[in-house]
Amino acid sequence: MAASSVTSEAILFFDHRGISKSMLYADFEAILDGMVGMPEFADKEVRCAYCLVNGQLRVRSVVLFTIDFDEDGMADTTWNVPLRHLAEHAGQGPDMGAGPIRLACRSQCPVAWHQDQMWDPGMKPGANDFIVIRDSIRERGPKMGLVMDDEMEAVPIVIGASAPTVGLERKDVEKKADQERVRLARIIKELRLRVQTLENTQSEDAAKVRYAAQQKEEILIAQLEKVMGQFKAIKSQNGALREQNDSLKGQLLSLNQSLEEQNRRSEHQGSEMEVLTEQYKLALEQRLEEERAKMSEQLHSLEMDVLTRDDLIGQLREEISEQKRNKLKDANSGAQKTLEKLEELGLSFIAFHPGAGHISIAADQVAGYMENPTAFAARKCLVTEDHYRAWLSHYESPTCQVPIGAEGAPCGKRVIRVEVPNQFKPGVSDCNANRCQNCRNDSAIDNVLRFR
Repeated sequence: MAASSVTSEAILFFDHRGISKSMLYADFEAILDGMVGMPEFADKEVRCAYCLVNGQLRVRSVVLFTIDFDEDGMADTTWNVPLRHLAEHAGQGPDMGAGPIRLACRSQCPVAWHQDQMWDPGMKPGANDFIVIRDSIRERGPKMGLVMDDEMEAVPIVIGASAPTVGLERKDVEKKADQERVRLARIIKELRLRVQTLENTQSEDAAKVRYAAQQKEEILIAQLEKVMGQFKAIKSQNGALREQNDSLKGQLLSLNQSLEEQNRRSEHQGSEMEVLTEQYKLALEQRLEEERAKMSEQLHSLEMDVLTRDDLIGQLREEISEQKRNKLKDANSGAQKTLEKLEELGLSFIAFHPGAGHISIAADQVAGYMENPTAFAARKCLVTEDHYRAWLSHYESPTCQVPIGAEGAPCGKRVIRVEVPNQFKPGVSDCNANRCQNCRNDSAIDNVLRFR
């Protein structure tokens, strides 16, 4: 059957449930010209798909773009994405029934400066946008007014009477092999597009998380700087008060010295002058005591403010540390998602450890394995980590560990190596009775070692 030369253009509108509206490209041009509004899309950015469809209602080209509508449901007057040009120069996409389509999307845009007005399709099982587009065109095509062409062209079949059967079979095999190669190449391209789409989505999500964390960190730093400024001001005020207190003490000392000097000079003036002087001293000391108590109260209040600021600074620093831990956790989460995608594509993680052999590591176990590979291998061997380390030392160097001599150094003679970790017994399996002073002779061990 030859491909139909009759084509139509359709526009599909998406929402969170799937395709919510469809129309011919001519009707969409009327919306762009401002002749018709779409109140259901008021004040929204809508994801759309431009589809070039042949006479058998099979999609040939798809352009995934976005368009903004104002609060009255009128299309953005500055929107100028060249849909037909993008569809004509786009790269290959999946097969939607009439061979590989031409696909223009965010990850595969032939005109770079229009990339921000494109979007990537979902290709997850059960939520594949290409399948939704294909089924929608088949169901809505006749109602939308898409042009259909049911004429079929017969493929001429030429049978050569003299052609050998073996040659025809070989041609059939080669034809099938070519078809299989084309199919595999198409599948690889679809997988690459899916991986690129996932990577772009993950990069955008990570950028949003980093931006939010950076804003939060900047706010916390600004608050911390403000608190530190207040702390410095209070500290400076406290120093000024201390200097004032020292000055008052100096004035008191000077007054006392002056009074003493005056007393020495006016002793001859009699007891009345002494009474007045004593009263003056008492009044001055009372005033100084009041000032001292007032200043002590102010100093105590300032010290409490400083303690409160210290607690606030500690809280802010803890929040900054928590933000940094969250950023690291998001990065690890992104890495975990990447490992899971690789596992879905058939990639396996294998590690070899003595006693455990080749271990298959699932994607959700990679972080635990990287944190402590020895403990991971020990669990596979059904022993503790310390037991596995003791066995591994014995496995790498099967020698007698019984201390001999005054210094207590190990014997060091060869013993029979235990191949399985859970069969190894520390203090027993690494002890050679024939080589140690505290053990009786056993010629069977020497015979086994010589045989091995």
